[in-house]
Amino acid sequence: MQKKSWRIILILLVTGLVIFAGLTIRNRASRQKQARPNVPTLVQKHPKTVPKKQRERFINQIATPAIKQYRRDRRILPSVVIAQAILESRYGTSQLYRAAKNPFGIKGAYEGNSVAFYTREVIKGKSVQVLANFRKYPSLKAAILDHNRLVEKKFIKQKNIVSYRTSTRMLQENGYATDPKYASKLNHLIVKYRLSRYDLKAINE
Repeated sequence: MQKKSWRIILILLVTGLVIFAGLTIRNRASRQKQARPNVPTLVQKHPKTVPKKQRERFINQIATPAIKQYRRDRRILPSVVIAQAILESRYGTSQLYRAAKNPFGIKGAYEGNSVAFYTREVIKGKSVQVLANFRKYPSLKAAILDHNRLVEKKFIKQKNIVSYRTSTRMLQENGYATDPKYASKLNHLIVKYRLSRYDLKAINE
């Protein structure tokens, strides 16, 4: 009888420890979930399946207002605006573009409106995930005008720049993005899609 009693006590003790450990793990997971709100993560890889017609349509959507804006203030070359929109929104397929009509990845709020996403940033040479608010726009036109104001205020302060490479270099040097290859990526897109033809149209007409 005594052996059976000790056996029962041991079984109860082990069972209690298992239950306690399970509750501890569950509470820890719950705290972690509460600490990290249910916010989507921006996927930053370029899709390889965006149809050609969709890419062309997106480029034209950005090009028309970008050309008009350059003719008004001679600030941001259309090729640079288009390349940034392609890179940041993946031809208009990103969650941020669909949710906020924000093709440039601009953080903050626009007239008090914003959306939150987890995104990856390069900080001190390391890629880390951070929670950020991004501007939410009522239209693509509003996004392009706001982008133009932001860039000319903080990143490209010169007028009449006719070299897209100068513009992309200034964007990177002045901290528009944390990606150390940001300028070269923009230059690649400009060459790939011959976006400098929109610069010529804006400058010469």
